[in-house]
Amino acid sequence: MARADRRFRTLVLKHSDEVWTAWFSPDGKRLLTSSRDRTARIWDAENGNEIAVLNGHFDSVWAWFSPDGRRVVTASRDESARVWDAGTGNEVVLLEGHRNNVRSGSFSPDSKQVVTASDDGTARVWDAETGETLAVLRPAGNYDVNAASFSPDGRWVVTASYNYAHLWEVRTGHQIAVMEGHRSLVVEAAFCPRGIHIVTASFDKTARVWDATTGLPGAILKGHEDVLFDASYSPNGRRIVTASDDGTASIWDPRIGERLAVLAGHTDGIFRASFSPDGGRLVTASDDRTARVWDAETGVEVACLKGHRDRITGAAFSPDGKRIATASSDGTAGIWEDAAGRARAERAQKKARLRQ
Repeated sequence: MARADRRFRTLVLKHSDEVWTAWFSPDGKRLLTSSRDRTARIWDAENGNEIAVLNGHFDSVWAWFSPDGRRVVTASRDESARVWDAGTGNEVVLLEGHRNNVRSGSFSPDSKQVVTASDDGTARVWDAETGETLAVLRPAGNYDVNAASFSPDGRWVVTASYNYAHLWEVRTGHQIAVMEGHRSLVVEAAFCPRGIHIVTASFDKTARVWDATTGLPGAILKGHEDVLFDASYSPNGRRIVTASDDGTASIWDPRIGERLAVLAGHTDGIFRASFSPDGGRLVTASDDRTARVWDAETGVEVACLKGHRDRITGAAFSPDGKRIATASSDGTAGIWEDAAGRARAERAQKKARLRQ
């Protein structure tokens, strides 16, 4: 049974419309939110004070920090993406060239490039300082590109489009491999931490694992009863978590495709599921207005985060694993104190001191 009293929402951060995402900065000191109100906002994660409003888009906005924490990229339905200074909130460069909604934007590992995915049938790689288009990645068929992300070494990009995922070389923009096998829309594609495998999530109710150098298929993760919205690796790459509209998340062994645990407890679809930095816990975000924390080894529910008045669109751990951020269609983001996570981190710090 969940122990909801072990988690406390310490801060409530308000937008004027639905909040799509909430991410901690790499140092954990700030929180980045994005909203249907056409803005992204940067907050002090300790006291909830607003640091900057990223204002300039003309439609809904999604936002992400760069790995070095110095920049933010926003993607919008206004057909543009923008790079911002995360310290001042000033716009650094406008990324123009897409001809339809821009669904996502993410930085390369060195924070020098950005890749965007768009409904215009392309992904684009940009110079994050100058805004120059470095490559246009155009999968066959002119279908919406639903997701795009860099490999851990920054040499490759994987895109999800229609029934396929594609692997691209960043330097040349050449297509390296096509990953075929899904029978419906592929909504997510992501590399494992070592960059040697890719996981894709699809509306065909499955996730699939692929060789990231050849595009050859590996394990098929079957068992969900409805479409998948998300799939991602654990920090050590030994597990995958999937999130489904069937109201469950699942933990898998990606080598053999075995389902190790079913996270059941939500009463509606799950949009996102992600591991804690140490891989010991998971947080899920659901249409049932709750986020839930789970033990990643046993699949047992640890806590239910209640308080939002509408669906929760995203949930993520802080870099130290001591807090959780949630984003909701009720127009707010929340920062929750994770008592168990804080205790785990303090034990790890104590062990580290004893070894010194």
